Amino acid sequence: MTKKTKNTTQAGATHSRHHALDCVPVRNPQVKEEANKKGELRLVYQVQVRPWFQGVLKKITRQESSLINRTLQLDPLGESVWRMIDGEQSVRKIIDEFQTTHQLTRRETEVSVTTFFKELGKRGLIAMK
Repeated sequence: MTKKTKNTTQAGATHSRHHALDCVPVRNPQVKEEANKKGELRLVYQVQVRPWFQGVLKKITRQESSLINRTLQLDPLGESVWRMIDGEQSVRKIIDEFQTTHQLTRRETEVSVTTFFKELGKRGLIAMK
């Protein structure tokens, strides 16, 4: 068994981070954009209902579908990042543009944008290529 040194772990993490920043986020084409009453952007997407909940949902709504609509309300910062996702720009370029526009530190920007992308990815609203 080999021992990992601190430098090896950091080098691997740095390589992984650079790879992640070079990925290009792509919107899920099934996500719909709507404006709420205040004109703020919200994303509407469908999720699969779990089988144990499907029976309850069917009784309440009399719906046969196992899909339900979910919404994600974006704040102005989230909306600006969402608008930058064009399937062409890398995460790194989006971070650069967001940092310039909102005059944040590099670390603040990187953490905010990557956390937002993780949340969108968990919900199936974006994928990375």
